Amino acid sequence: MWGDMDKIQIESLLKSETIGRIGCFDEDKVYVVPITYAYDNGYIYGHTKDGLKIRIMRKNPKVCFEIDWMKNMSTWKSVIAFGTFEELTGSDAKNGLEILMKSIMSKLDRKTLSTEESSDSNLGGENLAFLHSFLSPFLHSKNNEIFEMVVYRIKVNEVTGKFGDDEKSNSYY
Repeated sequence: MWGDMDKIQIESLLKSETIGRIGCFDEDKVYVVPITYAYDNGYIYGHTKDGLKIRIMRKNPKVCFEIDWMKNMSTWKSVIAFGTFEELTGSDAKNGLEILMKSIMSKLDRKTLSTEESSDSNLGGENLAFLHSFLSPFLHSKNNEIFEMVVYRIKVNEVTGKFGDDEKSNSYY
């Protein structure tokens, strides 16, 4: 059985995933790139270094965003959103980064060390390990120079969702 997802199903899938794809367009080129994201209150939040994706979205803020979940070739879900890119600065950027980090941390399948279990030398090792891996793309490997981080959000203006479910289609046999 194939079908359309309703608004609640779409929101649920957007909140449950962490990797999506942004499609952006610059006159003669379509560029699609995977990102780590968080979905919150009608916005998709992300962060990156200043590069091709950001340059294209600054020129043309209309973007497409896609996520999918797949159990097998017959059981899957997919959401496509059309929206508007917005670069965040100051307290808006800090808030966007917090939304992104909290979302990703909440989806990690591991126990976080409590304050009592942390020592000065450990400092909550799992949290520091996550923070390091989350921010490592912004460190230059040769001299640890920190690159400027771009925090952004995409206002979702239109969204559709589809699903395939082989279990429902086989239920009448």
